[in-house]
Amino acid sequence: MSVRVGHIEFLNCYPLYHGLRRRAEAGVAEAADFELISGVPTDLNRMLVSGTIDFGPISSIAYARNHRHLALSPRLSISSRGAVDSIQLVTRAPIEDISAVALTPKSATSVALLKTILKLRYGSDVEYVELRVPPEQALDEVGAVLLIGDEGLEAMYFPFSNARRYDLGQVWQDWTGLPMVYAVWAARREFVHDHTRALFSVEKELVSSMGVGRERADEVVDAAAGLSRFGRDCLERYFRVLHYGFEPEYQTGLRRYYELAHEAGELFELAELRFLDEFGGPEEAGQVPA
Repeated sequence: MSVRVGHIEFLNCYPLYHGLRRRAEAGVAEAADFELISGVPTDLNRMLVSGTIDFGPISSIAYARNHRHLALSPRLSISSRGAVDSIQLVTRAPIEDISAVALTPKSATSVALLKTILKLRYGSDVEYVELRVPPEQALDEVGAVLLIGDEGLEAMYFPFSNARRYDLGQVWQDWTGLPMVYAVWAARREFVHDHTRALFSVEKELVSSMGVGRERADEVVDAAAGLSRFGRDCLERYFRVLHYGFEPEYQTGLRRYYELAHEAGELFELAELRFLDEFGGPEEAGQVPA
C-alpha cells in the first residue's frame, strides 16, 4: 500500500526532501511506497489525527494532546540545541514587560512554548490574539508577534525597525539547559498495527534520506538558495542548527517540555512517549527493518 506522508512546507524540512530526490535519482531508494502531502504544522496535526495522512511530522505538543492514539518514530524529529532561528518572538518591549502577543496560526508547539515560558519563567499575565494582519502591522497594534518557519527567518534576517527579537530555542535552553523538540514524526497506533511493514519501510527511507541531506550539506544549500531571498550564510547556519534525530537527550528535553507545559495549563495530562515498534502487527513484526 502507499503510505500518505506529511510534508512541512517550510525550509526546515528541505534537507530531508532533497535527500529523497537524490536517493531516487541515484536509484538507491528503498522499496517504500508513499506519497507526500503538504501542509503547515497545524494542518498536518489535524490531518494525522483525522486519518488524512498516515505518518508525518507534527507539532510535538499535538502528539502530547493525542498521545493515547499515536506512536512516535524513535529516529526522527525537528529539534535544536539552543537557537533555532525560525521561531522568533518580535517585540517592542523587553520580553518580561510585554502584555499582549499576536500568535501565528501555523504552529502549536511554539505557541504552547511561548505561553509556558511567559507564565512560568516570567510570571506574566499576557493577552493572546491570533495573527490576522501582516506581522509589522500586528507588532504596531499589539506590541509583540510570534512568527515561525520562513516568516521567523524573515524576522531574523530582515528585522523590523525598533524591535527586539527573542529566539525561543535559545530562551528555552537558557531556562532549562535542554534541547527543544518542535516536531516529532508520528503515526496512529492502529495504522502501525495494520500496516507495520509498509510504515517501517517508509520510516527507514526517510532516515536514509535525512542522512543524505546531512552528507550533502553544500548541495542542499545550493538547491535551497534559489527558493527564497535568504543567502547562503543564512541557509548554512539554519541547516546546521536544526537537528533531525531523536536521541535520548532530545527525548529528555521533550519530556521536560511536556512537564512544564502541563504545569502551565497547556496540557491536560502528561504525555508518555510511546514508539512505533511497540504497536507493530504480529504478522509483520518480524519483517520490520532495523
